[in-house]
Amino acid sequence: MSEPSAGGASRGLHSDRISGAVFVAIALLVAWENRAYPFGSLSTPGPGYMPLVLAFALGAFGLLVVLRGGASPLVNTIDWTEGRRAIVLLITCGIAAYALEHIGYRLTMVALLVFMLGVVERKRPLPTLLVALGFAFISYYVFATLLRVQLPRGPWGL
Repeated sequence: MSEPSAGGASRGLHSDRISGAVFVAIALLVAWENRAYPFGSLSTPGPGYMPLVLAFALGAFGLLVVLRGGASPLVNTIDWTEGRRAIVLLITCGIAAYALEHIGYRLTMVALLVFMLGVVERKRPLPTLLVALGFAFISYYVFATLLRVQLPRGPWGL
């Protein structure tokens, strides 16, 4: 177990500092990959402008968390009881990302939400189905029709 230092704070790796460092690493990766896009100028920004601004902001906030963090528990004292649920969530999101192009946006969202709400969260079937269908079709209408974002339709045009 870590002993408190002279200032009273425990020594070791805090979870918020690790999270901040991960944010900084993601920001550096995005900034590095953004080199392929023209930056443009402030008056006429190119396609690389906004990703770089967002990467800079993420990196700045991540650095702030690394420097000012320390109120969270030490990593070796955290109880990982929700670890299995997090792994299921990550695997499900990966499968949904793969299925998106193959079966379309609406069917993927319905399947994802039915699985997450019905199987993982164990909600009642009727509300789960209504939420899944409502979210899938309303969000498709908002993005595809109102905002004109091209979303995958799947092999059947759904």
